[in-house]
Amino acid sequence: MEVLWQSTASAIREVLAKAGVQPEEIAGIGNTGHGNGVYLLDRAGRPLRKGIQSMDSRAAAVITEWNRRGLHAQVFPYSLQILWPAQPTALLAWLKENEPQNYEQVGAILMVKDYIVYRLTGEVSGDYTDMSGAHLMDVRNKCYSRELLQHFDLADVYDALPPLRRSSEVAGHVTAAAALETGLAMGTPVVGGMFDVDASAIGSGVVAPNEACIVVGSWSINEIITEEPIVDPDIFMTTIFADTDLFLTIEGSATSATNLEWFVQQCCGDERAEAKKRGVSVYEICSEEVASIPPDALDIIFHPFLYGSNVQPTARAGFYGVAGWHTRAHLLRALYEGVVFGHLSHIEKLRAAGADIQSVRLAGGGARSAVWSQMFADTIQVPMVVSDGNELGTRGAALAAGIGAGIYRDFAEAVQEAVSVIRVHEPIAANTPLYMARYNAYQELVEVMKEPWEALSRLN
Repeated sequence: MEVLWQSTASAIREVLAKAGVQPEEIAGIGNTGHGNGVYLLDRAGRPLRKGIQSMDSRAAAVITEWNRRGLHAQVFPYSLQILWPAQPTALLAWLKENEPQNYEQVGAILMVKDYIVYRLTGEVSGDYTDMSGAHLMDVRNKCYSRELLQHFDLADVYDALPPLRRSSEVAGHVTAAAALETGLAMGTPVVGGMFDVDASAIGSGVVAPNEACIVVGSWSINEIITEEPIVDPDIFMTTIFADTDLFLTIEGSATSATNLEWFVQQCCGDERAEAKKRGVSVYEICSEEVASIPPDALDIIFHPFLYGSNVQPTARAGFYGVAGWHTRAHLLRALYEGVVFGHLSHIEKLRAAGADIQSVRLAGGGARSAVWSQMFADTIQVPMVVSDGNELGTRGAALAAGIGAGIYRDFAEAVQEAVSVIRVHEPIAANTPLYMARYNAYQELVEVMKEPWEALSRLN
């Protein structure tokens, strides 16, 4: 955790130097980070063991046992989300069993960005977005629940839950010590911050009910804002939005653009060389190759399960139907489509649960590709709106700071002032049946492969 803080402090110093602004000119500081995982302080306010990130699976056996006991049905009315290993509850249960000496010393239960707020301000706090997505809150009543923790046999750490702040609410001010380490001005206000999924939505311009955001990044994030919570036990999670009058329902899995990153590193030496020669991104070359294959000229299916799935824990990635005449461009197009189909399966669940998706903002690295953006429009059959900028989560966090500093009245005004649209991809009706035929094959292969995936997992 000290390395995490020092890395952040170094990044702040570098940003200040490159921006050329005086620290006193900064009106406020926003922050965001991955949800779930857990970052603990002891009762003296010192870091307690290493932080645990959101992709950690050490508590998988805990989830297996909880599912065997039927715990999901008992806790869902509070949390409105599924059980999975990287949630703080599962990790704390693992800690209680495997590191009791550390568990007994827990003084504060934080998310990653809350720890940075603590180091900046000296104040322990959490925010509604992160904590409502971490199986720690009664989401509908917008409060912590001792009864919920009792179901997990974790009621003894209830008092370690941090005070809740709104994402745009000032949680503290930069201390003299933090100013010395970061170069920031002492006294600069720091707001509560937010879960990265909220930050990406806001940074792309999604702030109103029935607006959706699709993030094509490390995770397949598919989220929609609603006035009332969507309550469905099959949905990944329903959380409190950064505007705490609203809710954010999320369907997600680790099945998105990281598949392309892996493929590029392992299989695209020629594309990397061409990109270097032309002075462009290798992903631009990949998109050109994908665009060279028309939508009606592909018969390969790809499952984007290199790093996880929304199907079953043992699911694996795979190309299906590869023949000797296929080129790397065919494989790339199949991979792009497979990622889209993974997102579509989440969108279908949201729609089945009652989500009325009226507009979509596309975010993440995948949104930079026009051909990929068009695939999303053609398959989900809603216009895909792409906003300006690349690091949209960072912008969302900054806008929250702007509200806390009094520059903007609310998130709607902040987005109106700070977010511009650069592309709109309307669905091409002629392409939709072609994609849907392959999507049906994608889903049929998922069913066929469930037993072989289990068998493969036993080989290791």
